[in-house]
Amino acid sequence: MKSKKILIVCDHFSPQSGAQALQATKVADALFAAGCDVHVICGVPQIESDRREYPVDSVVSSPYGEGGGIFQRITRRIRHEIHETDRDNDWVRRMLVKTIEVASVVRPDVIMTQSTPFRTHLIGLSLPFEMRRKWVAYFSDVWPLRLAPYPYRTAISNVFSIVQLRYLERVVRTAQKIIMSSDESIEVIKNRFPNVGEEKLFSVAHIGRLADVIPAVSIDAEHYASRFVHVGRLTRERTCPELIRALRSIVSTTSKRGERFPGFTFVGWVDAGFQESCRDLVERNIVEFVGDVDPAVAQSICAAAGVLVVIEANMAKSPFLPSKFSDYAMLGKPIMAISPPGPVRNFLSTFGGGVAVGHDVSEIEGAMAALLQSGGTDQTETSCLARQFNSSHIAQRYLEIFER
Repeated sequence: MKSKKILIVCDHFSPQSGAQALQATKVADALFAAGCDVHVICGVPQIESDRREYPVDSVVSSPYGEGGGIFQRITRRIRHEIHETDRDNDWVRRMLVKTIEVASVVRPDVIMTQSTPFRTHLIGLSLPFEMRRKWVAYFSDVWPLRLAPYPYRTAISNVFSIVQLRYLERVVRTAQKIIMSSDESIEVIKNRFPNVGEEKLFSVAHIGRLADVIPAVSIDAEHYASRFVHVGRLTRERTCPELIRALRSIVSTTSKRGERFPGFTFVGWVDAGFQESCRDLVERNIVEFVGDVDPAVAQSICAAAGVLVVIEANMAKSPFLPSKFSDYAMLGKPIMAISPPGPVRNFLSTFGGGVAVGHDVSEIEGAMAALLQSGGTDQTETSCLARQFNSSHIAQRYLEIFER
């Protein structure tokens, strides 16, 4: 069987270490491992020590910057929102030229643009007609935020939503196939654009990181062996005051029984207000905030943890599949998810591997107590959950979609 030629067009890619870059890289790696001829064009400078087994060209994008006060953050956010739909943006134009150049030589069977950011799909919209016939648009999350549930739907997102939704509709109608990371995200698109044929809409889960490729890093593994561990940014939208109250309650309960609660670790940036609310728990060595660490260290802490924790915002329903959930699943560790109805709950209820609760003090405390008492979850369950995010499984899903 002739191998499929896949041209992937994205902004974020290895050697960046953010979630978008890791997912784009894992997809390209998985398709290459599945026997595809893969070629990537990205916005990230490549380095010799990170060279892939397939060609990766770069058209370097300009960062929006980081840090600064509230005015700088608002200005940066507004500039970002404007550039998301600017087809005349310098990077979009240069990427378009490079994509056409490479596609004319490689003659790919599939040209897949990947977001975030959305502006990557502007390249697909501007491709010549024959190339657009091979165009697949992948969305890692619901976009724009106008379509996301509260608290992600903000005043700034509403300001730009008219133009953004117009461009989203053009992408959804023009691309040959639309791929999103969850069935719930597909439902959002179907509800917004009911006249778009269901036959072009598909969901593919994120690829999880294999446990045996986690780099060896020296950490105090014993310290984390029985602790609840959350890895990744915990922004204001996803802070959970109910978790703090549940921790205080379970610490008191276990103490009365003459036992000691093993503790809760947050790895990565955490909202300052949430940290302040945990001050008494920190002083009692119940909660610790490790802060930002090297990705290899974060992965090693995950591998050593007793229970891995997902915290989603308090929403009526979530369309999001956090990439950390797929990474957690591959480690075979029990997962506690503080999640509304949505992809995470559906995976755990269907395949096992952990427990999902709402933003409710008694539910969270009960889940922590049950996980401590059981010593984890059944290995058959965790293995079944892990298979859903295995790279070869996900690659086959992509190939099935490309064949349709």
